[in-house]
Amino acid sequence: MTSITIRPTIVACLIIALGAGSAVGSAVTGQTPAAQPQASVTLPPEARLSERIYHLPGISNGGRVAPGIYRGAQPGPEGYETLRKMGIRTVIDLRTTESEQREVEAAGMKAIAIPIAMSRDGLREKVDRVVVLMADPANQPVFVHCRHGQDRTGIVVAAYRMKVEGWSLADAEAEMQSFGFNDVWINFKKFIKSYGEQLPKR
Repeated sequence: MTSITIRPTIVACLIIALGAGSAVGSAVTGQTPAAQPQASVTLPPEARLSERIYHLPGISNGGRVAPGIYRGAQPGPEGYETLRKMGIRTVIDLRTTESEQREVEAAGMKAIAIPIAMSRDGLREKVDRVVVLMADPANQPVFVHCRHGQDRTGIVVAAYRMKVEGWSLADAEAEMQSFGFNDVWINFKKFIKSYGEQLPKR
């Protein structure tokens, strides 16, 4: 079972309605109010977590796939510095037309380019290679991206979810869509379905 600790949010009206007596009592006695206990929520085993990250300078469509594994769109001019400050060690570029090696290495990170074209030729081998690189602790924290962080990045993350984490095809596809996957890429849709069907059943 997956456990998540959630810190309760104290709303101003509750402070007035419920906390006034405690505040007055503390002021009189000079004692510090006792810390509020943390509430614990237990998710069912079939629950899936998909995290988005907002307001990263130079990084759009960002998310955390797992501890040490991040995704997003092509970094902008300040994006590489953002990744460096985050502690990213490796940047995996899935684009086919440009190189970012100079920018990545200038920021003190390792650059890996695995161009993924919009065809299915050799696609499984490339996707499997990226999944292995993402899962390798020696590369983590790792950031994987394409141009918009939604299509090529989407199928790579979906493959990771199914192969490494045991997600169902439906769950992996739902996450793809939530990050903006374009259904016009029929080859990618067919590929990820075939990929999931060929994995050993858990």
